[in-house]
Amino acid sequence: MKNQEKDLTHIGKYTVLGILGQGGEGCVYLARDERLERMAAIKRVWESGEEAREGMKREAAFLQQLRHPMLPVVYDLLWDGAWYLVMEYIQGVSLHNYIKKNGRAGEEQAQRWAEQLLDILQYLHTRKPPVIYQDLKPENLILCPDGNLRLVDFGAAYFRNYIGSMAEKRAVSIGYGAPEQMPQSGKDMVSDERSDIYAFGKVMYYVLTGADPAYPPYTELPIASYAPEIRGDWEKVLRKCMQDNPQRRYQVAEEIEKDLKKCRKHPCRKAQGYRKRFVRHIEKSVLLTEKKSAGLMAL
Repeated sequence: MKNQEKDLTHIGKYTVLGILGQGGEGCVYLARDERLERMAAIKRVWESGEEAREGMKREAAFLQQLRHPMLPVVYDLLWDGAWYLVMEYIQGVSLHNYIKKNGRAGEEQAQRWAEQLLDILQYLHTRKPPVIYQDLKPENLILCPDGNLRLVDFGAAYFRNYIGSMAEKRAVSIGYGAPEQMPQSGKDMVSDERSDIYAFGKVMYYVLTGADPAYPPYTELPIASYAPEIRGDWEKVLRKCMQDNPQRRYQVAEEIEKDLKKCRKHPCRKAQGYRKRFVRHIEKSVLLTEKKSAGLMAL
């Protein structure tokens, strides 16, 4: 932690109470507006100068134009030795940390969260022009005390216009970013609504299995290998979301919503078979590891 960030006590009229989180790109503070007597989350990016200012202005403009219960409200954009974006403070824990601590979610809970995520994706993708979030992952979803999800961090989002031009900034979150968002030799990175659909599939896979695509060791086994009690067509739906080829995915979030409604009607008949294959997979991995260790010891 940088000393100047640790010792920061005020940002403009806001009293800094602590640090909510920080990473390679910036820091988010918990602060209090003493005049209006309300809490706020204040975001700062490490970079300074024109690029940082434009990035903050773009994110603020995005949020000011969007109105949805899952999105934070922008309060202010201010300069105090650096550019700061002041937003509504959303109390809760990241979905990533919740699953990591409590384990995978049950089917009913997963269904509610999936409906909320699909609702916000439909809202964003049907704006004129459409908004592509680009960085959907459990770390950017806050689970509030009322059990609902809120979506935060719009630093990578952009408007897709109808002639195909893209914003300069791209987001690539390992494990959740779609293949077309990855930098490839001789090819430009691209993303559209289907990139968000790919990330939705990954997020829900993590919710249902507790296996995080962003962290090794990770093997994308069938959902029933982790949760044999999961009913219906979850596997089929999420596999379609997570296709490498965007043309083979769902093209709009509404299609996913329709198929997920069927999950409650059709019990999963293959769960036991998946469980047996999962056990055999683990036993085989252990056996290979033991043989390898024995061979090294013989040397």
